[in-house]
Amino acid sequence: MRLQERNASLGPKAGRGVAAQDRGLKTVKSLDRAFALLTMLGQADHPLSVREMSAQTGLPRPTVYRLVNALTAHGAVVASNGRVAIGPRLLWLAAQRLEQIELRTTGRPHLLDLCNGTGETAHLAVLEQGQVVYIDKVESPGPLRMASAVGKIMPAHSTALGKAMLAYLPEKQVRDILAAHGLPQRTANTITDAGRFFDELAAVRAHGYAIDNVENEEGIRCVGAPIMDHRGQVAGAISLSGSAASITLERARRDLSPRVRETAHQISLAMGWEGGLSVREGGEQ
Repeated sequence: MRLQERNASLGPKAGRGVAAQDRGLKTVKSLDRAFALLTMLGQADHPLSVREMSAQTGLPRPTVYRLVNALTAHGAVVASNGRVAIGPRLLWLAAQRLEQIELRTTGRPHLLDLCNGTGETAHLAVLEQGQVVYIDKVESPGPLRMASAVGKIMPAHSTALGKAMLAYLPEKQVRDILAAHGLPQRTANTITDAGRFFDELAAVRAHGYAIDNVENEEGIRCVGAPIMDHRGQVAGAISLSGSAASITLERARRDLSPRVRETAHQISLAMGWEGGLSVREGGEQ
């Protein structure tokens, strides 16, 4: 029996139900497309034209125009001189979300103390969908400026923050993250072999801190440690970052790692955690 005949045999109510279902599917499809455009605009380093958005998404230009007009009406995007960028409404929502993160409020004074005590840039981050998201940053007083920024997303496998968090997740979850994001090479020092990477995570657990040994950004070395919540689960991580000349491996291991680890522990206590990381003192990572 054809769909029209079946609907007719079921009566007008059934027909209305199918029509409503079709509208619902179209709405979901439109939302998917709109979110794809927003993601593209957020990742772009400059505003995009409708032609560029159409080419990158494969959507017809009239569809892109329609979605952009709807998003503009809600302040999600802004259009100027034929180009489209993320709008004030999304920026406001992102700021509101950051304010809702308890870790950011709790960690801020510790971040300031860590930066002031070492002269290096301090970061606070969480893991979102297998990637590092910076939620706070205190810049060092020195001339070097990090490429990091609040809200910016970085790979987990090549950062001290990411490795510090991944090391304390269940292995299956880590494998799922690696399956989704891979181990792309960002510098000559990036670990791109899964076996070596799991060895690295074991070393992080043994010492209670992680080192980004110029693995994510050329000329930059970082030390990070995990932060736990009241359940003993990973809530985020804190790190110190600086030039490889300033943060030598010796300084990272002997001076900075104890400071970072203790700061992470203090934040964990403030988050309600009553435990402590079992670490092996001495040795090299």
